[in-house]
Amino acid sequence: MTDRKSQIDDYVREVASHLKLRGRARRQALDDLRDALREAAEAVDDAIKAAGRAQDYAASLDDQFGTRDGRFQTILGAPNSLGRGIGRRMAGTFNPLDERLLVPRVFGIGWAVNMGAVAVKLGWLRPDDLDDEVLAEAADHLMGPAQLAAGAQIGLAAASAVLFWNRRNLVRAETGQSQTANSVFSVATPMVCAAILTASNDRKLPAETRVTMPALAAALATIATGASLQSAVRPKGQLIVLGASLAALVDLLLLSYLPVRSALERGWRADLDWRNHV
Repeated sequence: MTDRKSQIDDYVREVASHLKLRGRARRQALDDLRDALREAAEAVDDAIKAAGRAQDYAASLDDQFGTRDGRFQTILGAPNSLGRGIGRRMAGTFNPLDERLLVPRVFGIGWAVNMGAVAVKLGWLRPDDLDDEVLAEAADHLMGPAQLAAGAQIGLAAASAVLFWNRRNLVRAETGQSQTANSVFSVATPMVCAAILTASNDRKLPAETRVTMPALAAALATIATGASLQSAVRPKGQLIVLGASLAALVDLLLLSYLPVRSALERGWRADLDWRNHV
């Protein structure tokens, strides 16, 4: 508090050195300034006291937004995303405020790419562009194209699963390996993607989660398409799967970014129209 009082006195003296007022008005103006600064300083002190100890406040934030130690749980150094918090991890795949490029994956063990940070690094967004209003606008009104794109990709994944299912015996004969796991993945994944896409319409979910769901559904469906086609056409190769993995990253970036960008542009146009009518 002493340091703050000294800072206030120094500031008042500096103001006084530039002030042209004289006499009683000068003294009154400087006294009023000093009193106002001291009241503001007391308000800061009161706010800090109300927040409590720094370590206690940090622990409460960790409980609310992360794990108790402020980090995600890990297994052998890799994030463990097998527990609760899937919605928060979905939102984390497109979070411009988070500078990290790698974040815990939505489900499983390992990492996912934070496409929000990628968009910032590409200059497409600023970290502070997204707020609750923008996210709500994007989630409630502007996800149609992204949902259609995701639906089309899910359709391709289902068609690829049918192709692989029809060729599974030939693939087993060619590779000498059971195709049960591949068959289950090919059939089940489009169903999971369809469930995620359907859930993106649920307005009970947070907007920041819903905005990412078409992108996640499309990306997973793209990977499933590549895996099914690889198994059906070139079961001993990897090129199709690698290409599908790269395409999935594009899905994650564009299908999350475009609804948000549309919401931002709608807001900018509304502000411009308002200014033109004022």
